[in-house]
Amino acid sequence: MKLKLLFFAVAMTVIFSFCKNDTNKLSVINSESFHESQILLHFQPDQTTIVSDFLAEDSIRQIYTKEQYNTLNQIEEMRSMTENIRKSGSDSIWAVLSNRWNEFNAEITGNGQANSATNKFFPETIAKWAELNVALIKLSGEVRFGDAIEKMLHGPEGIFISDRLLKSVIYTHVDDKIFINIIGSSSMEYQHTTGGNVRLIQETNYPESDVMTLKTKCSDKRFMDVYIRIPSWAVNPTVTHGNVKYVARPGEYTQISRKWKDEDEFRVSLKN
Repeated sequence: MKLKLLFFAVAMTVIFSFCKNDTNKLSVINSESFHESQILLHFQPDQTTIVSDFLAEDSIRQIYTKEQYNTLNQIEEMRSMTENIRKSGSDSIWAVLSNRWNEFNAEITGNGQANSATNKFFPETIAKWAELNVALIKLSGEVRFGDAIEKMLHGPEGIFISDRLLKSVIYTHVDDKIFINIIGSSSMEYQHTTGGNVRLIQETNYPESDVMTLKTKCSDKRFMDVYIRIPSWAVNPTVTHGNVKYVARPGEYTQISRKWKDEDEFRVSLKN
């Protein structure tokens, strides 16, 4: 009997672990952007090719090659599926979208010529790809989409995401659940649902350094759930507040649920 119970427990653990790591399993977060006036960016990537606010679509289409046009159609289809999922919560559509995204991401990250006008991954493609990943991370809260945005910000291809687009994703929220999706020197201030303003500040020279200090400014204690994205490439990451350590795993968000007070300070180290 004991052996049967042990076997059952092991089997359930394996099943739970599989489900937890199944990227085809839908988990809708639907976080929202803060107004861009609530966010200050204190860093500017040293890159040149702007990937948003392009020419009108009709004028761009005239210079598309067939391959470029098909590539843009693939991204537009994924964007349409994202909106469908946001409204319906469909697991089956999510499974298809997730597989398409994985295939496209593998292709685009292995290309290395993102800003070549003769390549199907020319700037308009990257612009749409960036916007798709912003929509996906807000929908699902999955780290891989933040990883893709980060690669565009700090990768070797010379891509520059506009302030407007970056502000729409660096911090997002569901009421007082705050998601820090992108690590970068910046600050965000908002009005807590119970009243009073709260300011979160990221102090870092990332990506030159793998350390970020998160600080708070608030007039009184306020309860918040703060989720910090830990990139998939992180090595033995840690998130600490004094002597308190929080669970930090590569490819997941670290959750900090507590009453935050003025001058709270958390240290995030991505490589140890």
